[in-house]
Amino acid sequence: MLALYRKILGHPFIYDQVRPRVVGGIDMRSVYAVLEADGAGRAVLDVGCGTGDALRYLTRFESYLGIDTDPVAIDAARARYGKRPGVRFECRLLAPKDIADFAPTGVVLSGVLHHLTNSEGEGVLTLARSSPRLVRVVTNDIVFLPGHTFNNVLAMMDRGRYCRDPDAYANLARSAGFEIADGRIHASSPTSHRVQYYMMALEPRRVCAAQVLSGEALP
Repeated sequence: MLALYRKILGHPFIYDQVRPRVVGGIDMRSVYAVLEADGAGRAVLDVGCGTGDALRYLTRFESYLGIDTDPVAIDAARARYGKRPGVRFECRLLAPKDIADFAPTGVVLSGVLHHLTNSEGEGVLTLARSSPRLVRVVTNDIVFLPGHTFNNVLAMMDRGRYCRDPDAYANLARSAGFEIADGRIHASSPTSHRVQYYMMALEPRRVCAAQVLSGEALP
């Protein structure tokens, strides 16, 4: 029954049409504005792209690669955006070869980390950090917040089983070698504050010479 419930929640119609009505609207333009700043949005890798929702907001990219393991979502994404110049979708897991070949400047992990254990999340973030052209990773996830009962109930009902509080998301990013250039709680849309998300703009940790000599630098 639980598996069926999660499958229903993941259907493109539920995700794109029903979910926004339940939460009072979804507008993520502020998240993608962070991604497009400073040239990070030139070559965008969208991990867990779903139905390609990021392409509602992204306008400045030269190339975009969306990867997701859900064939129904990928089919919907291809139907909507597959003919857009520079856009490609793949139905599979992210692989090191994707990072090596595509060399993204910006990586989107929207609604991804709360589906992953700490080990899995750190692995995906570390893989993203290996891009030689990486400027920024942007994450956006449901979040547990004290005193936000409606938000927290919906978070518990989500298909993702690893919803965290802001500090836990931040610690996960730091463990993968990132600095948090921006971390903020934001509403699902400017007109509704019933549901909140936690967004992080992550940049590869800068290593100074003293850290290298002391052995503090990450490998």
